[in-house]
Amino acid sequence: MSTARETTLKVIESIFMLTSEGNRIFSLNSLKVIMHGDYTKALDKLVEEGVVSRVNDKYLRVTVPRLQLLIMMGSESIISHINDLSWSEFEEFISFIMRQEGYETLRGVRLTMGNIKGEFDIIGYRGSIVIVVEAKHWLSISNSELETIVSKHINKVKALADNWSRFTRKVKLTISEASIYPLIVTLKAPQLQSYGNVPIIASHQLPSFLENLESLKDNILYFKARQETLGA
Repeated sequence: MSTARETTLKVIESIFMLTSEGNRIFSLNSLKVIMHGDYTKALDKLVEEGVVSRVNDKYLRVTVPRLQLLIMMGSESIISHINDLSWSEFEEFISFIMRQEGYETLRGVRLTMGNIKGEFDIIGYRGSIVIVVEAKHWLSISNSELETIVSKHINKVKALADNWSRFTRKVKLTISEASIYPLIVTLKAPQLQSYGNVPIIASHQLPSFLENLESLKDNILYFKARQETLGA
């Protein structure tokens, strides 16, 4: 017999599977097909907590970001369902993890730097540490594709460091000196875990990477930047 918590987690997982970024509404009949046994108390609790709301006697609506459903399910379910996130939800998931580790985040920043036009998926910063994430919402990536992605990302991040004053003025940051780390984050654990001293990690590995950055930083690529005198 399932415990109340197990039933609640199963309901949350079922709701996640029945919805998408563009469709937050699901039917009770669809939920009944997936669930077995009595789940009404668990569903009523989610309604009471504001996770879902009743549209009518047949349909309900998810009232929180689907990302929150994923996080409520726990780490094992995150790994199982991470590929069900849309690309924008995937980027927000990475941003959420970084914020949990004490980083402020920026998304979708565009900057023209000489002859390089850069768009940065996620930039996380904490103190003088800046992590520039290239998020790849791909189920599979070949090693040669990853090498190309990393090379282009290195060029963009170096250009960012070389144009640090311009960037900080654009986004209104007051970080006068920074250590800027390029990072590639993928849906699933890649075969190639580093290229050009740039780490390539799966999204579920991000918390561990952030927690251990201090011990890793001597072995991975980073660029030094200052608001007026810049160098790599």
